[in-house]
Amino acid sequence: MSARSVERCRIGIVVAALAAALFFATPALAHVGSPDVFYEGNAGPYHLFVSVMVPQVIPGVAQIDIRSESNDVSQVSTSVARLTGPGSKYAPVPDRAQRSTTDPNLFTSSLWLMEYGSLRVILNVNGDHGAAQMSVPVPSFARKMLPMPLWLGALLLALTIGLGIGAVSIMTAAVRDSALAPGAAVTSQAKSRGRRAMMITALVVAAIFYGAFAWWNVDARDFAATTKFFKPPKLSITLIPPNQLELKPSPDDKEWIKYIGFTRLIPDHDHLMHLFLVRTPSLDRVWHLHPHQMGDGSFLDSLPSLEAGHYDVFADIVDKSGFPWTLVGSIDLPDINGAPLTGDDSGGAAPAIGATIGSTVAVLSDGSRVVWHRDAPLKANAPTILRFEVEDANGKPVSDLQPYMGMAAHAAIIKSDLTVFAHIHPSGTVPMAALMLATDKSGGASMVGMKMPPGMNMAMPAEHISAEISIPYGFPSPGLYRIFLQFNLGEKIQTVSFDTHVE
Repeated sequence: MSARSVERCRIGIVVAALAAALFFATPALAHVGSPDVFYEGNAGPYHLFVSVMVPQVIPGVAQIDIRSESNDVSQVSTSVARLTGPGSKYAPVPDRAQRSTTDPNLFTSSLWLMEYGSLRVILNVNGDHGAAQMSVPVPSFARKMLPMPLWLGALLLALTIGLGIGAVSIMTAAVRDSALAPGAAVTSQAKSRGRRAMMITALVVAAIFYGAFAWWNVDARDFAATTKFFKPPKLSITLIPPNQLELKPSPDDKEWIKYIGFTRLIPDHDHLMHLFLVRTPSLDRVWHLHPHQMGDGSFLDSLPSLEAGHYDVFADIVDKSGFPWTLVGSIDLPDINGAPLTGDDSGGAAPAIGATIGSTVAVLSDGSRVVWHRDAPLKANAPTILRFEVEDANGKPVSDLQPYMGMAAHAAIIKSDLTVFAHIHPSGTVPMAALMLATDKSGGASMVGMKMPPGMNMAMPAEHISAEISIPYGFPSPGLYRIFLQFNLGEKIQTVSFDTHVE
């Protein structure tokens, strides 16, 4: 193989890698730009806070942190299995998590995620109260192609060329000299045999190199296509006068429509879709709506009265495997004279983002207020508990909080540049639908702040919902964020907002 051919192959690899990299600019997952999993719940008698830092590529290693609320846990082991389908009931031998030498309540583990889709991390816990198990749903997908360092690529190319030249040289010498007596001069016939062997070997080596580079390019394209599939699908949004909003997957997402679409969904909090409309760029209006699915698979919603503006749209759904998706889009809306909010639909207004930066108190119209108890500055990629308390006009904890779609509260976390959107709850970042599937497998986990419908085999919270609301989360990147917190106070859905800088 000539040096020019080798160079053409090398350039082909570089071009393919750059083309593939274009697919990986936007992370996937139901929470746009927020791929890690945070979950707070009970493994039998043990209360745990679990963080799963998912790898950027698949296969890849996930970092798992398990923090026990008390010191009654002596051992934790972890394994991973599919959430649904074949193999979901058969987990490999668990790996024992390492206990921190400085914090006896913290255990850490690493697990290989070998496949795409809905997985569950299985925690086997032992302690003073016996053995227990918990399953945490984890969406597994590649977010980017990790670049090869230039020096490593150059080194590998040089070694590859060296191996090819070496193979040609060895075969040439072997064929040319094998029939000669020791010390004999090389004859013209031997030289001719050597040249023929050199040409044949060079062709064989070139074919091997071509096949290897072709496989590399095909594999890179397949990886790019798979990663593109898991990017947030686009929404096609149409306003049907006077106030109806029609939602469909964008026809450009043909593969996503073929394999997922709107025909393979399961309810989450009793709704097939949770639709968030956020007026941008000020983030001063938010609507949390629940469209109805029509016979053709599209979703239709009758909008409430809302002010004109540009709205970014986030639509949360869960497919039948338990994998959560957020479809994204935007639309310019005129002033809408719509119907009053009913059922679980809610909305709220706020100052422009950044206007109340640093404030930890939000006051409601009746004088009640929500206090955000901040213990320390927020840092990116650091698991934390967001703690809020709802107080009456006299500053005392309220006693009439009620479930809102089965949870003590819902929160939407949005970064000012819209690169992050996360719809989360007191149980964490995974949807209720996936938690139900995981609980069916483990049989004993319960979710914090969740009031389940009758008949569900899950631990039920007390009738009284505490005025203190805690939500586990980890901000994925530094910047300015807005937190919209929603809860049911006195049979009225309230929405408050808090702004914060994440370091």
